[in-house]
Amino acid sequence: RGIRSELKPLQSNRAKDTDSEFVIDNDRCFGCAACVSLCPVNALILDDLLAIVDEPSCTHCNHCIPFCPVHALSINKKESMMGQS
Repeated sequence: RGIRSELKPLQSNRAKDTDSEFVIDNDRCFGCAACVSLCPVNALILDDLLAIVDEPSCTHCNHCIPFCPVHALSINKKESMMGQS
């Protein structure tokens, strides 16, 4: 039994925060795939030894973030476009 088989699906009644985005620091990510195997909605894939997020699929549940051994994952507020022209 792998780590994925031990996980229960995460469900949230909370709406996804559209003012935030899932960020992967590619300077830190070394392709261990811990986040890929833990994502309950399969929003992460590994490509050329780097994790990639399918942002529309990501629910921002934060489930993968604490398991990244190099702290390459975060959810950040999007930068405002207000006041820029």
